Amino acid sequence: MTTVFDVPADLLIKKVAEEFKENDKINSPAWSNFVKTGVHKERKPENADWWYVRCASIIRRVYMDGPVGVMSLRTFYGGKKDRGVTPEVFRKGSGAIIRNALHQLEDAGLVEKVEGGRVVSPKGRSFLDKTAGEIIKDIPELAKFSNQSESEIHSNFLNRLSSAIKENSKIEDADKDEFINAISKIDAGHEHISKAIKEFSDDVKERHSKPVFESISSLNKEDLDNAVDSLLSSLRRK
Repeated sequence: MTTVFDVPADLLIKKVAEEFKENDKINSPAWSNFVKTGVHKERKPENADWWYVRCASIIRRVYMDGPVGVMSLRTFYGGKKDRGVTPEVFRKGSGAIIRNALHQLEDAGLVEKVEGGRVVSPKGRSFLDKTAGEIIKDIPELAKFSNQSESEIHSNFLNRLSSAIKENSKIEDADKDEFINAISKIDAGHEHISKAIKEFSDDVKERHSKPVFESISSLNKEDLDNAVDSLLSSLRRK
């Protein structure tokens, strides 16, 4: 049976967000047009439908990490705050946004409270797995993806990451070789690589509002260096 783990995060979040627009229990608050998603952000979201995207992202995180609390989600949606000439510091994401999103998901019957935090309800799990199944049907290539072993999936991701760097016209060839060499040394069978890749992909998409490989293909050297370093640092911390 197809599950959330079998499809790319960006495709699932996009489709779930579209479904949420039709759900009368999930509505963008009036203040959502004026707020940032955290103190580390310089501007409010550019996507007019960002509330539905964030709710979709949150329910996916609850599915994968539950039971999970607001503070853990605030950490996940946090980021580095630019303080000018002083060093960057990590700041957590907005708690009000996460709490309101969780309340709406609970009202919709997709998330429920248990000891230790929130988990997806049977209805929520069925909804997400069904949506994942629809994505597999719409994109036949993903059927092969869903039948791969974890190691094959991770190897495929790293190869696609290297290819995206090669296609980046903003990066000099010598720098591309340096990035690709660093990626080639990552062990696709690393005990914690799955979680590191998920964190990396979600962070890149959150920062650049588009899928990870499309983002990587257009980043400048400094941003790409930060992105790849975050992946390597995440693996070193595990």
